[in-house]
Amino acid sequence: MAGNLTPLVMLPRYTTFAGANTFVTVGMDVTDFEKAILNCWRGALIGSGGPTFAISFEESTDQDTWTTCTNGTASDPGAATEAQYSPTLAKRWFRVKVVLTGTNPAVTCWAVGFLEQRES
Repeated sequence: MAGNLTPLVMLPRYTTFAGANTFVTVGMDVTDFEKAILNCWRGALIGSGGPTFAISFEESTDQDTWTTCTNGTASDPGAATEAQYSPTLAKRWFRVKVVLTGTNPAVTCWAVGFLEQRES
């Protein structure tokens, strides 16, 4: 049986990123939670050179060294498409990472959902 769910906003509607770069959210303390259930959406990619979008979910014990969560590698949901991901949380800190590549890429996206409480 699932634990209690706590609402979560990692990337507010509608967050825009521009430029070929890696963007990360601030680390969030998720000690009391066992997994995240995130709905992610992205709009059309703009830019040249075949712009690409990648989103992943990372965790850390110290907010210095970050690794991809179990079930934290996400595929690109596609333009104007929503997809749900459920990364498992085994460490104290959690964040979302967005990577844009190409020439002058830009995208609007969001990631919202819930954290599932650990059951003892």
